[in-house]
Amino acid sequence: MRVAEIMTKEVITVQDDTPLMKVAELLFDRALNGVPVIDKKRHVIGIITEYDLLSREEHIHIPSYVKLLSEFKIVDRKNDVHRELDKVYHVHAKDLMTVPVVTIAPDTEVAEAARIFSEQRINPLPVVDGKKRLVGIVSRADIVKLFKKITL
Repeated sequence: MRVAEIMTKEVITVQDDTPLMKVAELLFDRALNGVPVIDKKRHVIGIITEYDLLSREEHIHIPSYVKLLSEFKIVDRKNDVHRELDKVYHVHAKDLMTVPVVTIAPDTEVAEAARIFSEQRINPLPVVDGKKRLVGIVSRADIVKLFKKITL
């Protein structure tokens, strides 16, 4: 079976200048593991995953941001809060995205995609055509769903 048979074709994407807060909102509201960052020609130039939001400390550490918001009502920390919020509002997809991006072709075998997920510990995988344009995305969950079909 090929990846093209199980991939999501209508992919939610962001541009490199998309604010971090919008990226986080997309991941949360749409229950996504990650979103490809594309240019105007739909070339994948990066990817932002849940892991990137939780672990990248060079810009803003999301767990710290959540803690900061929970303490927002504390008056004597008001200046610190504003500084931290200002940092968050100035971070964009290009500042946090992972590059280079591991991509696969639509004709890649599902077993090969599973191997990549396992060995490289990444999720999801953008699917690109011969011109490196985004045509879909596949996640570990897409492969797990195959087990359900097999057992029915």
